[in-house]
Amino acid sequence: MTVREDGGGLPGAVRLSPGVRQGYGSAAFAIAVANSCMMFFLLKFLVDGAGLAPATAGTVLMLGKAWDAITDPVAGRLCDRTRSPIGPRRAWILGGSVPWILLFALLWVRPPVSGLAAAAWAAVMLVLYNTAYTVVVVPYGALTPVLTRDYDERTRLNAARMAWSMAGGLVAGIGMPVLQRATGSHAAAAAILAVLMVPPVVALLAVTRGRDRAAEVGSGGAPFGVLGVRAFRRVAGLFLAGWVVVASLSAILPFYVQHVVGRPDRLEFMLAAVQLSALAFIPAVARLAQRTEKHRAYAAAMASWAVVMVVLSLLPEGAFGLVVALGLLAGFGIAAAHVLPWSMLPDVVEADRVDHGVERAGAFYGMMTFIEKIGVALALWGLGLGLQAAGYVEGAATQPAGARLAIRLLVGPAPALVLGLGAAAALLWPPVTREAHRAMLLRIASRARRSGPAPDEPGG
Repeated sequence: MTVREDGGGLPGAVRLSPGVRQGYGSAAFAIAVANSCMMFFLLKFLVDGAGLAPATAGTVLMLGKAWDAITDPVAGRLCDRTRSPIGPRRAWILGGSVPWILLFALLWVRPPVSGLAAAAWAAVMLVLYNTAYTVVVVPYGALTPVLTRDYDERTRLNAARMAWSMAGGLVAGIGMPVLQRATGSHAAAAAILAVLMVPPVVALLAVTRGRDRAAEVGSGGAPFGVLGVRAFRRVAGLFLAGWVVVASLSAILPFYVQHVVGRPDRLEFMLAAVQLSALAFIPAVARLAQRTEKHRAYAAAMASWAVVMVVLSLLPEGAFGLVVALGLLAGFGIAAAHVLPWSMLPDVVEADRVDHGVERAGAFYGMMTFIEKIGVALALWGLGLGLQAAGYVEGAATQPAGARLAIRLLVGPAPALVLGLGAAAALLWPPVTREAHRAMLLRIASRARRSGPAPDEPGG
């Protein structure tokens, strides 16, 4: 693997080769296949497939996500403290990948029981799946600050990662319903998709060989100690605003397409349009962030996305063409929500390392996903409660007017409010800016000149 210095002599400010960038990013394809299937289809599978009441299904998802969130900071801290010949993060990814992929396939097996027993079955399966998922995803994210310290290269690296993620979401959004209809089984469809998740994980392990150094943990404190870092709280808040909306809209979109648009047969087309649009907007998001600042690009994208969602909620029933057009416009905001917070987080890790002399990448990434999952769990629980309170009838082809109105509100005004708050927060309280990041790297360079070459810089 080759890298070239492109940071004005600053330590670790390297441009990665396309092979490293794309190989690292490709693992996001596998993660997105699993995540997108769960976000788009699991709530509806539990309600209309497994026969759970909407509130019960929402509670199951909340419990599964809550457990998932609790394990994230623990996994991050353990990852930071791991010592392995193949690298601490790669060791966790290697050990967790097989159970994660197998449990993804098993998650879609229809419970052999009914009622509360079916709810308990689904909750246990979610807990097992989410544990294996955490073991893979937290160390994967923590590799980012290890690979490069260049401010804009991190945006390019995460742009590659999120492009693969969008591709995985596209495959899942089209593949799950198509395969489910072809095989007559969610479980069979998930098993086929699980096979596609294997090669990207292998590619990740191959291109990161020799680049995963052990962290300088020192006295880094408890996993929740990273919440004391102000810049981290700001980045986590921006990520939470965007990702809660992504997860909520993913879960409610099948209901919207069926009961408001009236075209359940075109769901995969709608999902494909949104995913392709977001994928196409990723280079534009990266360029905008490089020309201005990451937080300003984020604010512009969230504001535009909020407007799109409000207009979408006001469309007349059956206006499928306009729905698709607005879905395409939403791609800019969706791309920014995927790329920019994750490109900001390595800068926070760097700032913390400069201030405290230890590296806590795993702890930061674990806490980031903890916050995201708690937020998503509460949002999905709220979706289930809202649908039930509005009179949604599970499995019914036609829903009452109150349920259809609730779906509109959950598609438009509710996410627009969250996105607007995220945009305002980005402008009022920006995390690490480009100038602040450069000053940090200059401090590292000054230390390096006084003490000699650092032994832990990424190498080729």
